[in-house]
Amino acid sequence: MEAIILQGGSKSNSKLLMELARKLNFKARKLSSEEMEEMGIILSIQQGLSTGLLNETEKAGFLNS
Repeated sequence: MEAIILQGGSKSNSKLLMELARKLNFKARKLSSEEMEEMGIILSIQQGLSTGLLNETEKAGFLNS
């Protein structure tokens, strides 16, 4: 599975892309500002965990907080 995130400059162009995606049988939905922020945080955490900059104890403490 692959995902594409597009951020539109205008509502009309965003609407056009959503319609096209649906016609091409893509699942498409709008994300709120909060959802976009959460996605960015999740990606940052995943990237940080994969770099090995924290030891296991530090990782566990961070994730628990």
